[in-house]
Amino acid sequence: MDTVAVVIVIVLVVVIPAAIAGAMFVWAAIRDGQEDRALQRRLGIRRRTRLGR
Repeated sequence: MDTVAVVIVIVLVVVIPAAIAGAMFVWAAIRDGQEDRALQRRLGIRRRTRLGR
């Protein structure tokens, strides 16, 4: 039972905060991209990417 408790503590202390931090990075990157596209649209900048979007 002690090893199960240690594994649970490790998950709570290491894995969950790492997952939250990773999710925050992804959220911030998506939000920054939206703001960048809005600014380009407002300024009339048309960029062509390699993907053709």
